[in-house]
Amino acid sequence: MAAAQVLDSNSVSMWHLPGDSQGDEDMEDDVSDELVEKEPRLLCETLHRGDVQDLQFLGMEHLITASSSGTVSVFRHHPNSQVIGVSQEWDKLHTFPSQNNCSCTSVASQDETIVSCGEDGKMNVLIVGRRPPLRRIDNADSCTINDVIFLKQSEVVTVNSTGQLKVFDLRQPSDQPTSLFLVTGDQTALLCIDKHPTQHHVVAAGGQDGVLSVWDLRQEKYPVTLLEAHSAPMWEVKFHPNHPDHLFTCSEDGSVWHWNASTVGAASAGAGLLAGTGAGSGGGIAFAASMPGGSGPNPSHSCPWLTLDVSRHKMDITSLLPTQKNLPVNSIDIERQILLCGTDEEAIYAMELPAIR
Repeated sequence: MAAAQVLDSNSVSMWHLPGDSQGDEDMEDDVSDELVEKEPRLLCETLHRGDVQDLQFLGMEHLITASSSGTVSVFRHHPNSQVIGVSQEWDKLHTFPSQNNCSCTSVASQDETIVSCGEDGKMNVLIVGRRPPLRRIDNADSCTINDVIFLKQSEVVTVNSTGQLKVFDLRQPSDQPTSLFLVTGDQTALLCIDKHPTQHHVVAAGGQDGVLSVWDLRQEKYPVTLLEAHSAPMWEVKFHPNHPDHLFTCSEDGSVWHWNASTVGAASAGAGLLAGTGAGSGGGIAFAASMPGGSGPNPSHSCPWLTLDVSRHKMDITSLLPTQKNLPVNSIDIERQILLCGTDEEAIYAMELPAIR
């Protein structure tokens, strides 16, 4: 696992998680008891220029960082010598005209291709091993791009500070998106996004208002489903990579939630409200299952995030961190049955998830 520290001297560090048998193809999904009995062990670390805004693995030995200095870096980890260092760097990719640089907010990778986005509304397409950027999209957005992911080999989707979701086809010469989606008419910022691991037309995004929105990108421009969730900005959303009926979110309010849609029926949902259970102290989670302008979920598809049956089912939502821990949780990731959480209390939590089917 990799972790980013934002301290007086910023660094990127590699850790060994007890019970992690990397490279053992015969390892069972169940996590070893060592996870509870032993502490994670620091393997190596190196200095990082600026705050680490995003962190992504690129294969087994490389990882990418996005910096508040506007720089994108590729680090290589040498497992034999346990040394980590910069192998390639694109300095000050993101800048404001009146300043030397601005923050690179997000990076995404597909094979050897990297896409970076920033506060300047620009997007850069980079190739590992190639010095100059393959492409600069200077007018990708007129405001901050908060997150970017690959949908397909040549398609990326971004979310921005005015509540827009945009799809770009990197094969097209135009700087304009091929599709544009709106969460609402209120211009509430979208902060994070993830795609369904098997149905890539299904994406989930988290907003400044703590609301979780789900889109079917084959349909109209509004979300199919809105889920009133956290009481503060939602910083990350993740589908479980192997069990996508399960989704995880974290928030500025210090909460981490597990959303279980596996019990939601596949029947077509109409407009209405669905009460959520199990998360937080309030327990009132409202679902707007159909948005104006959308054609509604297609009952021929079994994705529960698009086919909430409001008349028969409740979403099972579980809070995964103690309620007294109210410092912001900034990032989450999932490895098999382990959920990792990075927080403002300078701590990383590794939690074993209950059995997921």
